[in-house]
Amino acid sequence: MEGKVVLDRTPGVLIQRDVPAKMRDGATLMSNVYRPASGGGYPVLLTRLPYGKDLPSGASVLDPVMAAEAGYIVVVQDVRGRYRSEGKFVPFVKEYEDGYDTVEWAAKLPDSNGSVGMYGLSYFGKTQWHAAVMRPSSLKSMVPGLTWGNHLNGVQMRGGAQELGLMQYWAQTALTLDLLFRKYAGDREIIGQKLPEVIHTIDTLLAGGGYDVLPLTELRTRTSWSLLLREASDEAYTTRIGSTSISRASMKT
Repeated sequence: MEGKVVLDRTPGVLIQRDVPAKMRDGATLMSNVYRPASGGGYPVLLTRLPYGKDLPSGASVLDPVMAAEAGYIVVVQDVRGRYRSEGKFVPFVKEYEDGYDTVEWAAKLPDSNGSVGMYGLSYFGKTQWHAAVMRPSSLKSMVPGLTWGNHLNGVQMRGGAQELGLMQYWAQTALTLDLLFRKYAGDREIIGQKLPEVIHTIDTLLAGGGYDVLPLTELRTRTSWSLLLREASDEAYTTRIGSTSISRASMKT
């Protein structure tokens, strides 16, 4: 298995960073893998998130080092198009197939006993449901928290109304910075020009402002993160994702 191996300060735990997993369409998603340093036949705990496997959010629910000490292999993965993983990030769309493929990949990791459990909150609670409806044979358990099961009622939509304020807050505060760095990778000058604008937008939202710009087509920043916000809030988009959850539950993989 590829990946940079680092011996953690805690004796007996190995950390492999940027371990690649190839998806069915050829995209490579990167994971950090935490494992006991010796022995084998361990169950795997998997979480898939868009907020950075190398950032504190990657260990916000479960301390992967402590779990490895307790006899688990822990996989923390950047979802498609986020941070170290390849591809384009479109919220939720590829989490079905990517979730299935990652579960089965994780089950075959060295020293795994073939059983995979998933865990996580919010978006990485939702990635569990998306994987589960695809019925990967190696997925034995899941612990989704603070998440939702219906895209038409709960986050993007609530009682038929679009949650534009919530979606703007999520897109701008949780997604924007990585989108900025990916789009202008290698061009420090442009990043330096645009970063203060992004930070100002985030500060405005955190202070309770920035919600008076409607419709979305009038958002001043017509960049990739604004378009992402519009797509994630679009009724046709959420309807498509909501109906897909039902149809894919009976798909052959």
